[in-house]
Amino acid sequence: MAHLTRWKRRLQADLLIHPDIDEALSPTVIEDLCRRAGHAWRTSFWSPAMTLTTFLLQVLDGAKTLRAAVALLLTHLAARGDVRLPSCDPAAYCQARRRLPLRAAVGMLEHVTGRARGLVEGPATWLGRRVYVVDGSSVSMPDTPELQKAFPQPSGQKPGCGFPVARFVAVFCWTTGMILHVAIDALGRHEMGLFRSLWGVFQAGDVVLGDRAYSAYVDMARLLQRQVFCIFRLHQRRKADFRTGRRLGRGDHRVLWKRPRSWMASMGISRQEFAELPETLTVRLVRITEVPRGFRSRTVIVVTTLTDPRETPADEIRALYRDRWTAELNLRSLKEDLGMGVLRGQSPDVVHKEIVMHLLAYNLIRLLMWHAAARHGRDLRRLSFAGTLHRLRALLPLLVQRPDCRTLRRLGDFLLASIAADRVPDRPGRFEPRRRKRRPKEYSLLIRPRRWYQLHGDRGGRWLQAI
Repeated sequence: MAHLTRWKRRLQADLLIHPDIDEALSPTVIEDLCRRAGHAWRTSFWSPAMTLTTFLLQVLDGAKTLRAAVALLLTHLAARGDVRLPSCDPAAYCQARRRLPLRAAVGMLEHVTGRARGLVEGPATWLGRRVYVVDGSSVSMPDTPELQKAFPQPSGQKPGCGFPVARFVAVFCWTTGMILHVAIDALGRHEMGLFRSLWGVFQAGDVVLGDRAYSAYVDMARLLQRQVFCIFRLHQRRKADFRTGRRLGRGDHRVLWKRPRSWMASMGISRQEFAELPETLTVRLVRITEVPRGFRSRTVIVVTTLTDPRETPADEIRALYRDRWTAELNLRSLKEDLGMGVLRGQSPDVVHKEIVMHLLAYNLIRLLMWHAAARHGRDLRRLSFAGTLHRLRALLPLLVQRPDCRTLRRLGDFLLASIAADRVPDRPGRFEPRRRKRRPKEYSLLIRPRRWYQLHGDRGGRWLQAI
């Protein structure tokens, strides 16, 4: 099967847009990860390296179908003159993707994200500290019995009328925008439980940035015991009284919080661990009054365990908290631009792999943006994620022409230069109401399982109004 080895080498050479992508798609790395996961495979066209590479092409492609991914791969091979090609039927690829171990895909993701930690050094940090932004979201998937069991639909929907939904919490690198870790579970589990499972990512001296859902006494105290500091928005149930505590500056007070009176199971710790928590916690309240027009609140109160005003001035904290919105923008890029909002897998295992591959594609794009900004002296936050994705999609067909090393290097340089040139304007105070101008089509809502309509008829949905 020497022709299979030739296909692997040629495919890898044609996708050599940047050394980071080359390293991520290296057949040696992929097969080594599969061996570590205990996966054994026979010699065939759909080897683990070929399957994962095609999976990544499927995620990057706008159609995201099995047929489109296989067609793109076979077009690469046919354009090079290869004649011993497999069938165009995507069934074999689908089976190979199902056999692929999830641990291998996770290993690839960890292999790429490990490079992000090495990029964040010195000036790339915030006051000498690494900052991580945490936020949660959800994804939908096909309505199958297996997925409904693993990720039940929202409780307010009738059986057969909704879709399975998975909740996830992601930890973003504040500097690069890459996703360093993610926790996935059913919609019924709260974000805090998923957030607590990610604490192993943080190291002593790090700063966690998040919204009001994470500003609980127990979690802030436990993170501080790990020497991990927090900057969260104050929870709506906790009132801020700037007349108490010690005044550090305008809209900047240091106050003392008391431990909750009783233990609750939702705290995520045992009664003994709750009793071992400190009875008081010194926190700092910082008021932000200059909120841009369009935000839902005129005044924002931020709570932080960084209590030294000399080491962390209040204005620096205010400016950093405004960057919490980057998590919302990153999630939008992941779910809308990259298309992870609605998954296509038919089983929980494939759904998990699909999420991991989307995260891998997202991080590779962020890595290209980082190198483009570093080479051409641009602000990384002003580069367009969607523009980078479009340029990467446009470049893939050109690689079918089998360019030589010099042409390939020129294409890579052009890619980084075009990414650096596509700058998003800085528009502070931009106000865009969340309202839709284009009306949806006037179809009746699905209020019964679709099978019921197939048996009893629909008649345009008019007669159902009397039910």
